Amino acid sequence: MLGICAGPVHCARLDARNAGLSKDVRMDTHRFYEFDIPIDLLNMTGGGVETFDAIADAHISNLKKFIGISPDQSILEIGCGIGRDAIPLTKLLSENGKYLGVDIIKPSIDFCNKNLKARYKNFDFIHYDVADQLHNPNGTIKTADIKLPVSDQSIDRIIAWSVFTHLYENDIRHYLNEFRRVLKSDGLTYVTVFIVDDVILNSARRTNLTPFNLTFEHLLAEGCFINDPAFPLGAIAYTRDALHAMIKDAGLELNRDFLRGAWSGFFSEPEDGQDVMILNTHRH
Repeated sequence: MLGICAGPVHCARLDARNAGLSKDVRMDTHRFYEFDIPIDLLNMTGGGVETFDAIADAHISNLKKFIGISPDQSILEIGCGIGRDAIPLTKLLSENGKYLGVDIIKPSIDFCNKNLKARYKNFDFIHYDVADQLHNPNGTIKTADIKLPVSDQSIDRIIAWSVFTHLYENDIRHYLNEFRRVLKSDGLTYVTVFIVDDVILNSARRTNLTPFNLTFEHLLAEGCFINDPAFPLGAIAYTRDALHAMIKDAGLELNRDFLRGAWSGFFSEPEDGQDVMILNTHRH
């Protein structure tokens, strides 16, 4: 899935349809580990060639630091894109580990299956043709139609960068229910969101750190703000109370307090570009 620029740690995913790339540019590739990634697909994951490697490094660093990655884990990534996280994870997971990436952008999934899966049999990628206002308007299914193709209580780690930042509450609730189903009892998620309150919104409007003018001036529903009424899925933010309710209703809980995002300019020591929910199943 595509995302929104959120400061120095996590930059924007860009829609290739709007990137203005010539045919010659689309045929170019970027060498990343042992893979030659088409530039047009790379640009859909955020920040372009100049920042692609650095963002991947930051992602892996945060995963290691905040949720831990070990060789034999089963990892599920929602919005895997062209494999910016999957490719480094091939060096961290053993043959006993497993990775599944899902995305709504079919060319990215096709590339990953043709290239990554061909070399790493424990890595798999699945395309869901989900209708999305900005990124897949001709999709044939809804988010609510997705049942993640993994067994109950089989996943150690779930990753989702810049996915919930483009979802309405009902779709977030659907994913959280699926996360509750598939997570092991000691499993964790790393899911980025935009969290807002009056103070954070004032800071975001004053600092305007992103190129997307993330001011969230429009109240869509209680606890939910959008950036652009014409394209509401372009960026969606939620209050802490709204997120707490969704988390609780799904039978999940915060493993620690929300990680602080750099996007708003409010926090002096942000931990990621966007805010982050590290969740586990509810423990009685």
